[in-house]
Amino acid sequence: MRVAIETQFARGTATGLGVYSSALANALRARGDVDVVELRDDSFDLWRFDRRAYWDQLRVRRLARAARADVVHFTGGTLPWRPPHPCVLTLHDLTWLRTANRGRAYVRWYFGSWQPRLARAADALVVDTHAARADVAEGLGVSPESIHVAGAGVDERFFALARSPAQPSFVLAVGTVEERKDLITAVRAVARLDGIRLVCAGPLTPYADEVRREVARLNAGDRVELLGFVDDGRLLDLYARAAALIFPSRYEGFGLPPLQALAAGLPVVASDIPVLREVLDDAVAFCPPGDGRAFSDALADVLAGGRALAERVERGRAWARTFSWTKVAQTMVAVYTGLLA
Repeated sequence: MRVAIETQFARGTATGLGVYSSALANALRARGDVDVVELRDDSFDLWRFDRRAYWDQLRVRRLARAARADVVHFTGGTLPWRPPHPCVLTLHDLTWLRTANRGRAYVRWYFGSWQPRLARAADALVVDTHAARADVAEGLGVSPESIHVAGAGVDERFFALARSPAQPSFVLAVGTVEERKDLITAVRAVARLDGIRLVCAGPLTPYADEVRREVARLNAGDRVELLGFVDDGRLLDLYARAAALIFPSRYEGFGLPPLQALAAGLPVVASDIPVLREVLDDAVAFCPPGDGRAFSDALADVLAGGRALAERVERGRAWARTFSWTKVAQTMVAVYTGLLA
């Protein structure tokens, strides 16, 4: 079976979409029964709206046509108009349809209005969690039974990390700095704790200016660092040295950073939303979304350590082991085979 899979998101400023696409492509290739053709252009960076729209509507369709594959898998939640068939679409979330982010009118229209309509043209829809399946089914007006849940995995490098917490301690936040990730709540939580820093790793959007204004209002400028996008080596080092990971996101389709933290043996404090309950089980401290005081109190408990925390960390590592890209690839092959049958 020849599968063309979109991996462009792993080029340039790679975020969670890049992790998903490249890891899935590698897992499919490792099986030995799938001929994988990657749809990518190494000279092209999608981190700008006009580039993304060009890729979605022109470039990837041309590459897919040239691949002459049995199935084309679009992994970034977007489709070209009149996509090739049969095709699979992984729809990670409905961020723009749910107005979880702000943006220019044309961005909101493209991702929040037009792309959800195009998504119905896919021959198979795939999501990462059962919570996302319910959300996508309701948002697109389709039956949940028509949507496949394939999950995501954790790179083995996170399990292999040797923990070496830095002094002075810092709390890590990972993810694109955008509204739905709610980094402002993380800033407010850390500002209440003496001697603790907040380090954020992830591409910056205009929302970062709001974060900086809140940092200034709280006089916490010397304790908050926005690194922007970092490469894999730097990211792994941050996971190894952080005292805890804070994940105050208000809306997710999966939530890979806190799962990676569990694999690394890093304590996690996260928003209490259904998708994170599903992905993280009982291995983290949950707080009401947007409640800076609750996040601060939970971080204080985590930073105090103790036997209960150590047990939770070990439970989290074991739980993270249940998520593998091999399992995701197995599910996807079943989806591909079902379409060809």
